This record gives sequence, C-alpha cells and structure tokens, in this order.
Amino acid sequence: MRARARLARRQQGLTLIELMVCITIAMLLAAAATPFALSWSHQSSVRQTHAQLRQGLSQLKATALRNPVAARSPDTSATLVTQAGQLCLHAGLPTELNCTAALWQSRVPASVTVAGASSSCVALDSNGLPLAANVGNRACARQPTFVISRGDETSQLIFD
Repeated sequence: MRARARLARRQQGLTLIELMVCITIAMLLAAAATPFALSWSHQSSVRQTHAQLRQGLSQLKATALRNPVAARSPDTSATLVTQAGQLCLHAGLPTELNCTAALWQSRVPASVTVAGASSSCVALDSNGLPLAANVGNRACARQPTFVISRGDETSQLIFD
C-alpha cells in the first residue's frame, strides 16, 4: 500500500528541473531558427523591391511613350526617381530628386542604389529611349544597374 502511495505522489506533475530543461530546449530551438527567419525576411524584401522596381520601370516606359508633357525629342518625357526608400515617376523632368507631384510612387522595403548612390534617376524621351538629363545636381543614368539589398541579400536589375 505504501509503495502505491509513493508511486502516486511521484507522478503528480513535472518537477522544477524537468520544466527548466524543457524551457532551455525550447529557447535553443528558437535561437537556432532566428537566423533562418531573418534571412527569409530579407530575401522576401529584396524580391518585393525587385518587383516594384520592374513595375516602376514599366510605368516609366509607358508614360514616356504616352508623352503627357508633349515633349519633343530629345527632351525628357518621363523620369523615374529612386530616393530614400521610394520610387517615384514624374511626367517630364522634375526639378529635384523627390516625390513631390509624382504620377506614381511606391515605398520599397529594401534599399535601392545606382553606382553606390541612394538617390538617382532615369530619364526617357518620347520614344522611350534613355537620355542624358540632370535633376538638380545629379546626372540621370542612361543604362543603370540597380543594386537592391537588405541584410545579406542582394540582387541586381539592369535597365536597358
């Protein structure tokens, strides 16, 4: 009878040591999974930014061909600006690298640079061809290579 009472007392629940072991194992598993989750998040941000940049470049070409400012060649018909986590599309040539009075704009989750600069532009004429233009004190790239990055993830998009 006493043996049964002792056995029943032993099986009432977890001891403090068993609980601490379970918590430690759970913490180790969570710590091991964190780098994978961060990598996945950064990769997702780069892919999303890549898609938004492709959309912006498509909008740029369509707007340039529509020529809403009635620009004559070789004047600028449309300009895409990358600046501080944003993409902006302007009809014609803006006076500054910003998104004020933009026709289209999008916030991007990853950084976009061209030749190491976080602010840049691409200008097209009414035929949809890249041309040399200046916005403020910055020269627009004619055939830029956009570098998209976040964390350890990096991607490139070449505009041609």
